[in-house]
Amino acid sequence: MTSLPKYWLIAAIILHLLAAWFSVGHYHDDEYAQILNFATSKIGVDMQSQLMWEFEAGVRSGFQPFVAFALSKVSNFAGIDSPFIIAFIYRLISAAISLLATVVFIRSITNDIYSKNVFKWTAYFLLFSWLLIFTNVRFSSEGWACSFFLLALGLYRYPSPATAKRFLLVGLCFGLAFLARYQMGFMLLGFGLWMIFINKQKPLNIFLILIAGLLTLLMGAGFDWWLYGERTVSSWNYFVWHYNGLGGGISDALPEPWWFYAYYSAVQTIPPITLLLPFFVAAFWFMFPKHPMTWLTVPFVLFHTVFGHKEMRYLFPLLPFAPVMFAMVAVSLDTKFLLLKRNFFKYGWFFIFWFSIFVNAVLVILILSLPASKEVALWQNCLVPFTSNNESVLMILDQDGSYSDPAELNMDFYNWNKLKIISVKDEYQITEVFIQYPDKQLLFASRKKNRSQELNDAGLSHELICQALPSWILKININNWTSRTSMWRIWSITKR
Repeated sequence: MTSLPKYWLIAAIILHLLAAWFSVGHYHDDEYAQILNFATSKIGVDMQSQLMWEFEAGVRSGFQPFVAFALSKVSNFAGIDSPFIIAFIYRLISAAISLLATVVFIRSITNDIYSKNVFKWTAYFLLFSWLLIFTNVRFSSEGWACSFFLLALGLYRYPSPATAKRFLLVGLCFGLAFLARYQMGFMLLGFGLWMIFINKQKPLNIFLILIAGLLTLLMGAGFDWWLYGERTVSSWNYFVWHYNGLGGGISDALPEPWWFYAYYSAVQTIPPITLLLPFFVAAFWFMFPKHPMTWLTVPFVLFHTVFGHKEMRYLFPLLPFAPVMFAMVAVSLDTKFLLLKRNFFKYGWFFIFWFSIFVNAVLVILILSLPASKEVALWQNCLVPFTSNNESVLMILDQDGSYSDPAELNMDFYNWNKLKIISVKDEYQITEVFIQYPDKQLLFASRKKNRSQELNDAGLSHELICQALPSWILKININNWTSRTSMWRIWSITKR
């Protein structure tokens, strides 16, 4: 099978459109703080939140903040002022790049998987995996790095005669992948070694890739100059930061064991089939030592295994390779040992496979139903509609003075009504806020439990106006679970 059914592509486009629309917000705070917040600071907004320390250190790429800034300016020029529509445009463009990369990549692996049936299901998971749909629409460094690297790899291995223009395009995409996330350098190193020692690529073609990549890095330096207001190269700053041990503070403060990724990749993707994933990846490395996916994934995994601070999102750029590696190992093992001719393996595998298809379908429905960020959903569904008169003050509970909760809800990019935001240590301090802002509508936000009772004890009248979870989930209040759950709630406060 060398082409995908048209209805598959149409279905994939529809699902990604729906995910881009309904999966509002970001997966991780860095997606907002290190991209949208940086871009917001350049737009000229009077910001209430502080930029993260990475801005002062100059260690983050200006590539995506510039893209966000430019798209925001173009949207404003076209009469689009809503930050939620602009953020949707970000997700829509992310989805388009990801889908293009996926289709090219699928075409490039036709010679890797000899079974047409296995190839079909590999393409299915690449297009319809809940986790890939979720990450494909994210305007994140991991998502964009994955998409551009996948596009470059697909173009490089595309089954048609190569041209100089194509090698230049490969270098451009590799460069953009690096600009999106500097850790992609380990993948690029592995793939470069494979090109030289295994693929025996012509020096001229390697030169074309390098030239395009270097030109992209020069563009990256321009983005950094724009972002930081001075001539600097954030990729070099990032290297020096780690080399001098400054980056080790994160690793030391948040250490994880070396087997973290093997465990979490098995249980947090599409169980039960992914329970086998770590074993299949290791088997792939052993069975296909000369395959480019071995050369590019091994150094990337080794670096993140050694690095103390571990998060599953760091390995998101590897997600598209997992179904291919899984399929190639499965086909090879079945060819050698005829496993599917043995009823024990056959029926056990069919159960695992089809149950995984069912679980994946449920998870796709959930990502189309739930926001990626509950904080952004609160801004979209509650804070903006309830504060359109610009006569409100939002108080956010900050019991320990760490400012962690207020920081997560204080989002200048979405605060287009310039809502005043302050933190309070407890409900009794709200009385002082009444004195400070006698003519303002006071709103109180917290994700701690039992705050309604605390408001009563403080002698404050309050009305719950918004909660983080969708109303259809809250209505399924089995055993009154909503009253015992920590989640963002917002109350309108008045004196008794």
